[in-house]
Amino acid sequence: MKNVTQVVPSKMEKQIEVNKSVYGKRIKQLKVIINDKDYIPVESTNTYHTFIRDMYLAIIGGRKITPKMESATTKIVKRYSQYLNPEYKKNKLDYTENTIAKLNMIKRRLDECNYTTSYKVDKLWFLESIEKQVHTRGSLSVKQRKALNKMYLQFEKRLKKREITKIIKKSEKK
Repeated sequence: MKNVTQVVPSKMEKQIEVNKSVYGKRIKQLKVIINDKDYIPVESTNTYHTFIRDMYLAIIGGRKITPKMESATTKIVKRYSQYLNPEYKKNKLDYTENTIAKLNMIKRRLDECNYTTSYKVDKLWFLESIEKQVHTRGSLSVKQRKALNKMYLQFEKRLKKREITKIIKKSEKK
């Protein structure tokens, strides 16, 4: 019995087993999320999708899971369950369509105002970036909404001022 070697699991192997026993349900949930190609496309470079993959690999790879990592995985699963809810999808789509329509209205107002080309380009760049965010995230921050409202009011004020000057010029000609 002196020459018998005992196989002792490494620290990493022990941690993998601990993670399997403690986070077994989470591992299965994250695997389902990662395998859903509608939620995470195959060649996605989205940082959120990468984060989901990284969290899954951390758990199955034997990393020690911190409370912050645990809460992050819980949030991932909650967000995915929202995504599966058809009412949530419908509301998100309605919000996106409504916001895009409003952005197009602001763009038309900008065009009608006859601002300088550089000013128009600057404002259009901002509006395009907002539109891109609405498509990708499906939401806007309060500051972004306030900025859009301020732009809309500014353009409306300029259009009213132009209409008044046109009326005054017509009355002077008579």
